[in-house]
Amino acid sequence: MREVQTVLDSAVATLWARAAVNGTAFRTLIERSPVIPAVRASEHLGAAIAAPSAVVYLLFGNVMTVPDIVRTLRAGGKTAIVNIDLLAGLDGSASAVQFLESCHVAGIISTHTETLRASRARGLLTVQRSFLLDSQAVGNGLRALDRFEPDAVELLPAPVAPRVVATFSRAHPDVVLTAGGLVASLAEIDELVRAGVCAVSVSDPVMWIA
Repeated sequence: MREVQTVLDSAVATLWARAAVNGTAFRTLIERSPVIPAVRASEHLGAAIAAPSAVVYLLFGNVMTVPDIVRTLRAGGKTAIVNIDLLAGLDGSASAVQFLESCHVAGIISTHTETLRASRARGLLTVQRSFLLDSQAVGNGLRALDRFEPDAVELLPAPVAPRVVATFSRAHPDVVLTAGGLVASLAEIDELVRAGVCAVSVSDPVMWIA
């Protein structure tokens, strides 16, 4: 029994060590630009590739189109991180994560902890979306991070982030904090960064210049 526990402890330690490495890797990726293009349509892929950011969030596609979309982003020198919750035909299961890994995505975005666990097990970056609609949602988001600490958290909507970023940072200092949703200007992005957010995901190509 002691040997089994030792093996389990070692496995947990390995997972946390991998998480620390991935968190550092994600932070390095977003250092180039505080704006992460969040692509919702194929006609915006060219603008995303031309943007300064090394990272692109993919928010559309299906099992037939994702491989080519990711191939296009990678050919343009971008690191593709995919929101699995928004892809048609994928259910967030370990098999779906394995499929996306085979497409050479660098990471997975999801609201679902088990999906992110499966992603980490395959060595992918993990981004947890946290919708902060009220104080109860903030508490739920913090408790979720106690159960599983992803590489990054996306605080939604972005205008709420300045009110909670310090709380999340104190509770989980190794997690990269980003924001997204309801961002209307580059000035707002500057304000979010000054408030402590590391990067902001934006779906409007006009703001991908920063």
